[in-house]
Amino acid sequence: MHTLTAALALGLVSTAALAVPAHAADPAPTNVQVAWADAAHTTVRVTWDEVGVVPNRVYAQYPDGPGAYYAPPADGTNQMDIASDALGGQPVLRMGVIVVDSAGQATSPAGLSVLFDTLRQPKPIIDSIASVPPTKYAVKWHASAPTPDPNPGDPLDLPAAAPQYQVWANPRDFNQYEPRTPWSTATQATFERPTAPPFKLSVAVNSEWGLNYAQTHRVDYEKIPSLTIPTTATYGQLTVIKGRIERWMQACDPGPCFEQPWTEAPRTVILQARANATSAWYVVGSTRSTSTGNFTISPTAWGTRQYRIVVPDVYTGEGLGVGVTSGAVTTVARPKVTASFNDSTAYYGQKVTARVGLTPKANVRTTLQRWNGTAWVNVKWVYTSSGAGTYTFTAVQRGRVSYRFVVPAFTWSGWPLASQVSPTFVLTTS
Repeated sequence: MHTLTAALALGLVSTAALAVPAHAADPAPTNVQVAWADAAHTTVRVTWDEVGVVPNRVYAQYPDGPGAYYAPPADGTNQMDIASDALGGQPVLRMGVIVVDSAGQATSPAGLSVLFDTLRQPKPIIDSIASVPPTKYAVKWHASAPTPDPNPGDPLDLPAAAPQYQVWANPRDFNQYEPRTPWSTATQATFERPTAPPFKLSVAVNSEWGLNYAQTHRVDYEKIPSLTIPTTATYGQLTVIKGRIERWMQACDPGPCFEQPWTEAPRTVILQARANATSAWYVVGSTRSTSTGNFTISPTAWGTRQYRIVVPDVYTGEGLGVGVTSGAVTTVARPKVTASFNDSTAYYGQKVTARVGLTPKANVRTTLQRWNGTAWVNVKWVYTSSGAGTYTFTAVQRGRVSYRFVVPAFTWSGWPLASQVSPTFVLTTS
């Protein structure tokens, strides 16, 4: 918004650029008028009266000086048509007409039109950008506060009309914006993306004085350059999942565009799980990435399931950060198994007791095995009760003999647990 000076408020403009040249020999043009030249209001027509047929220059006189000069044909009618968007965006101006010599130097004072303004529609302010999968985006915006009309009733004022909006965006590889939606009075739109992210977008609003654009917003995308999801886990213990996310934005120099990583604020990272490939995903937990994009989530292993990382979309004042979803990794959960002898040393013929313990405290049929020097052989089925089982037998093999328990796959509280083998434990018989 421009601030009017006291002089402008009195209907005056700067005359620094309009000083009558010392060699002025012609009278100033008179009756300088401005009007619309077409029904679409895209062209301003300037007309004037003068003495004789002389060459002229037409220009816009702003508070801080003259604008571009226009040269109508010297032998033509006393009028000049100027594209309205060339004059747009000004709170106050007037059109000036002077007589010039063959070198283009002013030979008369300026004839001036009345004051008028060329204010464009208030700039749109983007409120949100959201993904509409698979390839569209929804944008919402509102108009900023309008500038009060500093010259109400000037010859170029038009009746108030609903503003027309349009979404513009550029492809990821070039800094050239193109319309993505038709003109509409709506303050929201869904558009087909010009390319996969990253790209940039804006919202234009139209008026007789040209386009006004919202601040450019980015549509960036997220990567997961590193992720570790363990493929095995032990019941009741933490499964430590670590990774790093990275945001990539578009940069242009100045026409061709390229992608580059960009530091972002900590972002929500969600861990999802499902029982198998045909089951629905559900949320296990979430965390926030660090300033460097690192994150750690450590769910408790209750059973075998698939995990994936989901980074949701996030909108900030700079634009939309499109999220990312990792691939699925199956983490096989197994029960925790302990095994031992009551006494790991025995005499030949002595009774010994092998013990097995399970977490969770399930009732399952385990198998006690012995190493015979070349392979593991089954010794006895041992049933557990509330996660504990024992088997007592006579030590009849001298020396050191290795044993172990094999626990089959089972389900506990609806969670599947894979088979597990206990640590090896040794009986020494003398």
